[in-house]
Order: sequence, then structure tokens, then C-alpha cells
Amino acid sequence: MRQGDRFGVIAAGGSGLHALPAGSGPRHRDRCLLELHQLSASGAWPEQERLRPLWEGIGAGTLVLLLSDCFDEGVVSLAERFAAARREVVVVPLLTAEERDFPFRGGHRFRDPETGDEVLGDGVAVRDDFLERFAAARAALARRFVANGIRHAEYVLDQPLDAPLRALFTPRHGRGGSGAA
Repeated sequence: MRQGDRFGVIAAGGSGLHALPAGSGPRHRDRCLLELHQLSASGAWPEQERLRPLWEGIGAGTLVLLLSDCFDEGVVSLAERFAAARREVVVVPLLTAEERDFPFRGGHRFRDPETGDEVLGDGVAVRDDFLERFAAARAALARRFVANGIRHAEYVLDQPLDAPLRALFTPRHGRGGSGAA
């Protein structure tokens, strides 16, 4: 914002794309923050055809900051496609503290907030397996981002809000952040 760069917000979900076109300045920043505040996870990732406005509106050399839980293959493919098309892509995978720590005890109903799917299970009985598989999936995702030249930093919702941006953009040893999560 201090450099006068233009920025906007595009939300993708079950209802397609919703965009707040690029603008600049403090008032536009506030509009973007309000837009982000109103978002909630819902529905499946849109089909490729519905994403066409992204390709038409985000040109080569543009910085694309992608915020997602990255659980949908379509999101990851989109990041890879942007990177291959010479967009600077930065991904912040969003996690809950519960996903990181799996603190559940006893019988529990696990519900996917996007699909509504539910699974019943005993928290203690499934904890170690979940944490192992989740860590492996996160590591595979990180390797995939690195292989495609995509900088990334995980963000867990109980961390300071600026943690991923500091990890990505704070100079270390004379260069930008590693992007490793």
C-alpha cells in the first residue's frame, strides 16, 4: 500500500467467484478487509471454466497471495498453474489448532464445514494415526510447492496474524524468507 500498488480480493467457492477489483489506498484496504471478514468456507472448488476470470484479470508478473486450507486439489493446481504462467505465487495454508494438535478425547463427531460430511470416532484411538497422516500430507504439499517455485508458509489460527507474512517476507541473512513451512 505504501508503494501505491493496486490490490484486490477474489474469493472462490461453491458459488463461483466473487471479486473486489484491484484498487489502492487506505479506503480500498478497508474494503478488502471487510470483504475478507465476510468470507466463510462452503461448497466445492469451482470448475476450471468458472475460474476463467482469474486468467483474464491476473496478468504475468502479478503477485498472487493464496489463502486456503489447501485440502482441495483444485486450489493447489491453480497455484501451480499461476506459477507456471509467470505469476509470483505465495500460498498460506490455513490450519486450525485442532488440526495441528488433535486434542479430542472420547467419542466425537468430526464434521467437514465445507461439505457437511461427518465421521464418528474416538479421539484418543485415532489421534496418532491422524497426526501422522496429516503431517505426511502437509510435508508432501510443501514439497510440491517448492518443486513449482511457490513460496509458502503455514498459518495456524492461534498464531499472531502476521506470522506467515513475517516468515515469507522478513529478510534473513540478506535475502527474503525461505518460504518453507
